[in-house]
Amino acid sequence: MAPLTVNAIVRALPLESRATVQPKTMVCLFTSVRVGVEKSRMKFARGDLAFLPSGALICIFAREIQSDKPLNPLGRVEEGGDIFDKVRSGDVIRLTLVP
Repeated sequence: MAPLTVNAIVRALPLESRATVQPKTMVCLFTSVRVGVEKSRMKFARGDLAFLPSGALICIFAREIQSDKPLNPLGRVEEGGDIFDKVRSGDVIRLTLVP
């Protein structure tokens, strides 16, 4: 994980954004979070969460993927990740911190 990126996102919560969907690949959420590249990777698996610094996007991956841009790893969806298969572009998604 990228601790500075995770901390910046947690401080910005709750976040609400319209989803952008790359079919069968990932769901992306626009944010106002600004951080640089940190512990970046380019390969991700289904359920991984990552942050794209150049676009201020949180990405949730629907399958294994090799990115063409470096992303900061945030963590993994542990439960209920199937709900992201039903997301359509334009759907509003709200991220909150669960204690």
